[in-house]
Amino acid sequence: MILLAALLLFLPASPAGAFLFWGGPRYGKAEAELAAMRKAGARGDCSAVLGMADGFLALTPPPKLREEAYVYIGRCYEREGAADKAITLYKLAGELYPANVIFSARLAQIYDQAGFYQNAVPLFLKVLAAEPGDVEANLGAARAYSALGFLGRADDFYSRTVALQDFSDTAVLEEYARCMLRKRDWKQALFLAGKGEARRPRSPVWPLLEARAAAGKGDYSGAVSLMEKAEALSPSRKLRLERALYLLLGGRPRRAIEAADRELAADPSDPLASVVKAMALYNLGERAGAERYFKAALAGGPFTARLAAAFLPGPSRKEAGCAK
Repeated sequence: MILLAALLLFLPASPAGAFLFWGGPRYGKAEAELAAMRKAGARGDCSAVLGMADGFLALTPPPKLREEAYVYIGRCYEREGAADKAITLYKLAGELYPANVIFSARLAQIYDQAGFYQNAVPLFLKVLAAEPGDVEANLGAARAYSALGFLGRADDFYSRTVALQDFSDTAVLEEYARCMLRKRDWKQALFLAGKGEARRPRSPVWPLLEARAAAGKGDYSGAVSLMEKAEALSPSRKLRLERALYLLLGGRPRRAIEAADRELAADPSDPLASVVKAMALYNLGERAGAERYFKAALAGGPFTARLAAAFLPGPSRKEAGCAK
């Protein structure tokens, strides 16, 4: 007993020391506060959760109770749009409870959504080291790597994600397929579009993606047919003009002109239709006629304007640089 009394004299007078002997009425009160916070969180009442947070933490509860509370408080900060407070809390909680990867997972999602992909990646990898089958972390890592331009790494994590989902999430399948188009992996893009079409057969997205993959492989006839299928499912000027572009790339400039003319009849100022017709005329050697349509296309968006300017004399290139 004398030895125990002597040891107690050297224990720090801090909350950390107090945790060793935490109990009695204060513990019961903290447990009751946490139970109320848990119920409020379950029903999505973040005002109640955040209203109880300061009082609960003022009780200097033991680590286990505080750990759970940090989860509810952090999620409510996120829902209330207080990302800076959520980041601060998750960083603190991650240091205090390194074995609990939920704090790293939430912090990674915030960084990913805010565009801080380089910060998000190591956090997603930390989560996956502990839980390889975490769908959200695999998808988050895929998106972060894709945004950073590491398409091979993105492919790895998208592949794990769709396998874990049994190819059931068509939005993720579309996202993955578009990433594979950027990677120029035409075979994988076609495979994913096929999986998506099996799940949602009436969507024009799948033949559109298949058309772009076919065009990437140099199969412009196949791309034209697939664009016709997409356009039949969802009539669209943009789809029709993309089809016209594949006609041109496939060596059928006169049919491309016919397609562009139909759109110009409906809207003579259509810059995309103008640039398609201009390129088709240029391909046929009709340079004077093409110039007129290239100039009309300068009024389009940056891509269309730059494309048109590339075929025009120097002064027009300056105009394209100012196009919005």
